[in-house]
Amino acid sequence: MLDSPEPDKQDALPVDPLVQTPRREWGIGDLVFFAIFFAFTVALLPVAAIYVLRVFRPNLRMSELTTIDQIVLQGVMDLVLVGFIMFLVKVVHRARFLEMISWTQSRLYGRGSLISLGTTLAITVLLTSNLFPTPNPTPIEKLISSTESLYVFALFGIAVAPLFEEIIFRGFLFRVFFDMGGAKLAVPGTAFLFAALHSLQLWGNWIAILLIFAVGFVLGFVRYRSGSLIPGLVVHISYNSTLFAMYALSMLLQKTARPS
Repeated sequence: MLDSPEPDKQDALPVDPLVQTPRREWGIGDLVFFAIFFAFTVALLPVAAIYVLRVFRPNLRMSELTTIDQIVLQGVMDLVLVGFIMFLVKVVHRARFLEMISWTQSRLYGRGSLISLGTTLAITVLLTSNLFPTPNPTPIEKLISSTESLYVFALFGIAVAPLFEEIIFRGFLFRVFFDMGGAKLAVPGTAFLFAALHSLQLWGNWIAILLIFAVGFVLGFVRYRSGSLIPGLVVHISYNSTLFAMYALSMLLQKTARPS
């Protein structure tokens, strides 16, 4: 039997040349434009949501939003931001959206290795966080304090959030930063903004915020090396899935250990 020919070494290289060679098509103006829209969205969307919900629940206050309310609001906010990015890409720059965010196939990493990386990151984050416990629960811990809220949050965190966040951070923002300063700006820059966004959920737990920065750095590096948004998305989904599985197991063990 003849041996199969060795694959061309070029097959292992990133398939998206835009990641390796900045074209200067995006710059500081796009970043400022997005930052302004983001600030207005964060400030105005929750207020608008309260007024809409008051049609069904009069005198509703922001502090009275349920877990489902907050998760839906986060999903709507992410959707609005992705819609604005599409507007910038297709209308302002007249470019192809999927090409801009590098939604391309990459053969640099196998699916199994990407899933393993996400699982390893999640376990490392949990073990490290346990070494530096905080006396007060973080906002996200309060949000998923019940089994029902954990399931709802897990569904959003696995099926929705990774896609939106990867488009925003490792898709749009990575490309803008890369065109401005290459990988040395794009990888840590998107990791910093990724951690800054999640700091609202982890406020008070600075170790957890630093760990999220490290996770964002790994996702940015995978994005850069693969030349594609898809591998990082696989890692992100695997990471979130492992986190929620461990949280669910922890809550189950706590309930089992309680005296009846």
